[in-house]
Amino acid sequence: MTGQDPWGTLPVARTVLAVARTVPCTARLLDVAELFRGDERVAVDFTVNAGSRFGAGITGMLHDAGVERLVPWNHAVAPEGEFDLALVANPKGELHRLPVPMLFMPHGAGHNRLVGTLPGSLSVASGLARSQLEHRGRTLPARLALSHPEQVERLRASYPEAAGRAVVVGDPSYDRMLANLERREHFRRALGATGGRRLVVVTSTWHHDSLLGRHGRRLVSALLSQLPHDEYQVALIAHPNIWYRYSPAQLRRWLAPELEAGLRLVPPLEGWRATLVAADVVVGDHGSVSYYAAALGRPVLLATFGDTLIAPDSPLAEFGRATPRLDPDGDLRAQLATAEREGGSLTAADLLIQHPGGSAGRMRRLLYEMLRLDPPPVPAPEPPPLRTPESYTEEPERFAVEATVDGDGVRVRRFAPLAAGTGDAERFEVVAAERLHPATAASPDIAVRSHASESEPPEEWIVRTLRRFPGCGLAAASLSGSRALLRLRDGRALELDAPGTDLFVAATAVYAWAVDGRPLPALAAGVPVHIGARRTVIRGTPPPMIFAGLPPIPPPRDHGTTRRTDRDPATAESPGARTSGPGDGYL
Repeated sequence: MTGQDPWGTLPVARTVLAVARTVPCTARLLDVAELFRGDERVAVDFTVNAGSRFGAGITGMLHDAGVERLVPWNHAVAPEGEFDLALVANPKGELHRLPVPMLFMPHGAGHNRLVGTLPGSLSVASGLARSQLEHRGRTLPARLALSHPEQVERLRASYPEAAGRAVVVGDPSYDRMLANLERREHFRRALGATGGRRLVVVTSTWHHDSLLGRHGRRLVSALLSQLPHDEYQVALIAHPNIWYRYSPAQLRRWLAPELEAGLRLVPPLEGWRATLVAADVVVGDHGSVSYYAAALGRPVLLATFGDTLIAPDSPLAEFGRATPRLDPDGDLRAQLATAEREGGSLTAADLLIQHPGGSAGRMRRLLYEMLRLDPPPVPAPEPPPLRTPESYTEEPERFAVEATVDGDGVRVRRFAPLAAGTGDAERFEVVAAERLHPATAASPDIAVRSHASESEPPEEWIVRTLRRFPGCGLAAASLSGSRALLRLRDGRALELDAPGTDLFVAATAVYAWAVDGRPLPALAAGVPVHIGARRTVIRGTPPPMIFAGLPPIPPPRDHGTTRRTDRDPATAESPGARTSGPGDGYL
């Protein structure tokens, strides 16, 4: 029990021990510890109940939260311990050695998963099984803080002696998301869901029956390939047990192609709740994150569901039976649009969460009752703001692009070049200069240098690139501001002004305009370009005579496999390819 600290400063009367075992349970303990904010009578120390295969990451998480000192486990279990209460969010390990009253709580959305490894059970959900709550006839938890009355009834069926110790308090993690709903737009900006882009969140729990276990990277790649880059942002939430079973570095290596294509990979310690608040639609599995998304009213599609891993009498199993499924081999964009149109269901919260928004007061009363202290004479502290999500991603430098000329404008759609898209639309490959490595074998349709260079003028880079890649039909290099220099393989060139858009889009629009047989002089009047929800206008004028006198560029030997059209502006015989010529000023 807490006594006078000879080295202390503040009048600490009680010390609480938070028992960390995995990253998810540590996150729940950190949330609950916040209920003691402002009360100098109570101190919270952390210890690690080692032994989990997924224990990596705890120390870094606690350090990031400002917990610099960890109580050694052998000190935490000493008979003459100095602690008054232990908080437990994982029912495994040598908890029976702790010589203080223990408060058990779930670390996810209630108790739903079946865990066969000892001391688990294949018939009762983890956290409610007698084998986890009892040691040699002694009931371990002094109290159990549960999120819904149905859990009390399942506990009564599996371990009647413990049911009287259960208290329904609600769900602190869910309440923290509710308290941060007004930060939604802030979170969306941080995740790149701006300019009308829809945020598609993919979430995977761990194990073979999870989304990543069943589909690997294939589903994430398909989403990036089928969803237009300027209309959708894709983010991935992977369970911490995936991160720390293999290591963060390994997971990022596996997902490198998707990260290069613009995938946002949410780190395992913080960010998943803010990402759910920001989401427009969620693709998930039987993990708690999918359920939390539905409880927030987000449309959810299940790409898989581990029925054999979930207790059949649990609300999560009911959620799985009622939630629509995603066909990974179908038209993903159409399925997501249908899910958004039909909307989410706020009633999902009723399955697993009682007292939404009210867990802080109920949990605090329980904590102070167990500590034998009067709570502070002020309301329970509000949940702290969620941290702005910081995700792993890279700026895409290669796109598969669909561009169509419609009337007097061009519509451009950019996709990740990871897998085959759907439909019959023509796709061009657009590649940044940084990706044009010497070992590159295939020629892109369009090469773009978006940065200025003091060592190589833009016209020289353009000519060098067209010579080096005989299948490249257009090269474009930035000048200054929104201006750029472009040259087609057939020799036509122009100076382009494209305010409000990047050179990837502007160069693609010009290329599509030329492929469609439209005259380049028409660009002088301004041509609308539609990209996602944005509309901009590009204007082309004859370039300065910097290309004059340069040697000709050889014609392409072939067009590669990316381009399927027979109306290539680089082919002299292609229909309408030379509707403008040297006499029009476009070289």
